[in-house]
Amino acid sequence: MEHLFFDSVQAAVAHLEAEDAANGTSFADAIAVVDFNDAQQTVSFLTPQLLRVREGMYMVRYPMADYADFMPVDTTGTIWSAGSLYFSGDIAGKAEWFSALADDMPYADFNQVQLLQENHMAAIGYKWNRMDLERAQQLGINVLARKADAASKVAERFIHNVALFGDGLKFATGFINDPLMTTTSAAAITTASTAASDVAIINDALTSVETNTNETFRANALALPTSLYNILASKQMPDTGMSVLGYLRTNSVIGGEIQLKRTRHLETAGTGGVKRLIAYANETDAHEFHLPGGGHEFGNVWQKGPYSWEVPGVMNIGGYDNHVPKAKTAVDIAAS
Repeated sequence: MEHLFFDSVQAAVAHLEAEDAANGTSFADAIAVVDFNDAQQTVSFLTPQLLRVREGMYMVRYPMADYADFMPVDTTGTIWSAGSLYFSGDIAGKAEWFSALADDMPYADFNQVQLLQENHMAAIGYKWNRMDLERAQQLGINVLARKADAASKVAERFIHNVALFGDGLKFATGFINDPLMTTTSAAAITTASTAASDVAIINDALTSVETNTNETFRANALALPTSLYNILASKQMPDTGMSVLGYLRTNSVIGGEIQLKRTRHLETAGTGGVKRLIAYANETDAHEFHLPGGGHEFGNVWQKGPYSWEVPGVMNIGGYDNHVPKAKTAVDIAAS
C-alpha cells in the first residue's frame, strides 16, 4: 500500500473527495439523502464519513508546524506511555607508567546516573450536533472534515509551542528559551554591517560548540530570526558571486554544509527582547523532543446526547531535552 502525505487534514480530505468525484460520488451527495430523524440511518452515514476523516488524519505528519525541522523528534512509545527511564554515564581513570614487577595496577571505571523523562497528556477533540449536520446538508459542505481539521491544527500548534518554548504548567522551557545552552552577545547584523563582520559573528557561534565540547560535537545547524535570514540572503559576499547566506551554507568555519533555518520566534528571543541566533549540533545525541506515539490521535466517536456527537483527541508530550548543553550556543544580537 502506498502512503500519501499532506500538509493538512483539509488537503487530505480534498484528495479523497476528488477520488469520489471521479467515481461520481461526494459528501454533499451522500448527506443529501440522509434522514436525520432515523437514528440507524444517521449512524450508518456517519461511520464511513468518520473513517474517511480519520484516513485523512493518518496521512498527515506535523501539519502547520515546523518544530521537527529544528530538532530530532522521538516518537518512541504510545500516547499512553508514562515516560522513559534512561542512563547517562562517564568514564574515569588515568593511565600511569608501569613496571611488570609492580602490583599497583591503575584501573579504569565508569559511573552512571539514572534519569527520568516524564510524559504529560493534553487533549483537543471536536463535536457536532444535529443542527450542524442539517446545515451541512443545505450547504453541501463536509462539516466533519472541517471540525477535524480545526482540532488537528490546534493540536499541532500546541505541540509546536511546547517544543520551542516549553509551557509554564508542565515544561518550563523549550528549544528557543533553553537555559542550559551557552549564551553570548554580538554586534548588530544589519543591511549596513559588512559581510565579513556578519560571517565572523556566525563563525564564532559555530566554533564555540566545538570548543566548548572539547571537539566531541560540531555545530551543523544555524537557526536565525527571519529578518536576519533575509538580510544575509540579500547581502553579497565580496568576490564570490554568492550571497552571505549561500556562502555560509557551504563555506562556514565547520568545513561542511550547514543546515540553515529561520523562524519568527527568534526575533525577540534574546535578553531584553533582541534578536537571537542559535548554533547547535542537530543530532539525537545532543538534543531531542519527546512526542510518544507521533502526536495528536483521535479516538472513537461517541454519542453524547440525542442530537450530539463527540470525537476525543489526545496527545502525549515528553518535552524538549537538551542532553549536551555545551553543544548549543545562542548569540543575542545587539539592537541596530
